[in-house]
Amino acid sequence: MSLQRETLNGCWILDKTREPWSMSQYLETMNVDPLAIIAHEKGETENDTYHTIELTDKSVKIVKRSRVNADLIVDLQLGVEDVKILPPGDRPKKMLAKSDNAQHLKIESSLFTVNGMANVTDLKVLLQEGDKSVMKQDLAIVNQQTGRSHTTTRYFLPYLKTPPHLEEAAVPPAP
Repeated sequence: MSLQRETLNGCWILDKTREPWSMSQYLETMNVDPLAIIAHEKGETENDTYHTIELTDKSVKIVKRSRVNADLIVDLQLGVEDVKILPPGDRPKKMLAKSDNAQHLKIESSLFTVNGMANVTDLKVLLQEGDKSVMKQDLAIVNQQTGRSHTTTRYFLPYLKTPPHLEEAAVPPAP
């Protein structure tokens, strides 16, 4: 199987050999409780993180799997703002996905967290490094309440097996 890809489509696994991959400063910027940050870091250290991407010229679907996100699904029409109301308190979450080709994806989000308004930009770009493809993710956050901002850069490698969420769906239930 090839480590070369022409698009962002497919399953990707977080490359934990390439620093920095930690989300701690991102979470600190959101004013997440320090104990929750420690638990998140432990979860990502002990378990793999996957992003499975289906990107067309009209839409994007991403299934994110990690210890923290059990198959979190982002399903958006490109260029169309999506607004969802989140409990508690009817908090709006706005998302807008843009892509000018299948090697580049930008998702801008704004949402009210328990610690105030946050604006997040998730930029995914396909890179070719020698004989392999790499997905670079720049995850930028601005906490409107505190004025703090941070950008976390993470790298993902092609995952050549069946994506975990599809593998488990194919297993028949025990009798």
